[in-house]
Amino acid sequence: MVQNEDNMNLMNFNERFPNEESCREYLKGKRVAEGVVCKKCGSPKHYWFANMEIWKCADCGSRTSLRSGTIMEKSHVPVRTWFMCIHLMTSTKKAFSALEMQRQLGMKRYEPVWFMMQKVRSSMGKRDKKYKLSGNIELDDAFFEIVDLEEKENDDEQKRGRGSNKQKKVLIMVESEPNPKQKNPNKKNRSMGFVKMVTMDDLSSIGINYEVAKSVNKQSSLLTDGYHSFARLNEVVANHKAIVTPSKEAHKKLPWVHTVISNAKRLFLGVHHSIGKEYLQNYLNEFCYKLNRRNFESDLFDRMIIAGANDTWY
Repeated sequence: MVQNEDNMNLMNFNERFPNEESCREYLKGKRVAEGVVCKKCGSPKHYWFANMEIWKCADCGSRTSLRSGTIMEKSHVPVRTWFMCIHLMTSTKKAFSALEMQRQLGMKRYEPVWFMMQKVRSSMGKRDKKYKLSGNIELDDAFFEIVDLEEKENDDEQKRGRGSNKQKKVLIMVESEPNPKQKNPNKKNRSMGFVKMVTMDDLSSIGINYEVAKSVNKQSSLLTDGYHSFARLNEVVANHKAIVTPSKEAHKKLPWVHTVISNAKRLFLGVHHSIGKEYLQNYLNEFCYKLNRRNFESDLFDRMIIAGANDTWY
């Protein structure tokens, strides 16, 4: 019996994918549907050799394995374990630590689990980069706690407070449309859409404009606070309004961007405890990917398999 792919739970997963063979067959079907392209000559014409689980290019004869060009490439972890990891990462609103994922998967070694999860998060980010935000957008910056192993030994010499070496700069953009129908004074008078969060080396106007140009439609309207690096945003979008307000009142003027920041920080602190400097973007990718699909009726597992199957060498 074919299971409904909507809202797949653990029992549905086990019924759909009872063994390694069923997972490999499913992955093959998704890759064929998306189109297998030869990495050598770019031809879409292939022959499938089931005994070796490879595609052979009809034009140049180059071979493409079942995992080649996907997030599972060069991994020796069974496909079913990958599928289980992806299911657990996409079926919950919150997140799993790598240690908890290791327990759930019953794997002996921590490193392959951590690697799998980072690859999935990276693929989530690549998928979200395909889309731009539009309409009315709240924009702000924030500082997230990180761990820098290279500088940990010189902890006493690190800068404290805002801009500390223990913090990473992040630019947050949230679609936020006015909601005049909201009459409850205890609720936000704006409706939240999609979200993007980008780590930054600095918060200069040049860097901010560069990231906004990549992430936001030119016809959009930005709403920010009075931070000086936001002053030139009208160069990359149609409209920019800066609201000068006391920091204690900022959450009222930019309600959704501050909610997103606080929810992300609370999640990271409660689940991951500490995040390495080089990997913060991956964790932000996962947070945004799931938040942006919070209202999707279809199961995120299948969407993530398609994204992972297209995470190629290009």
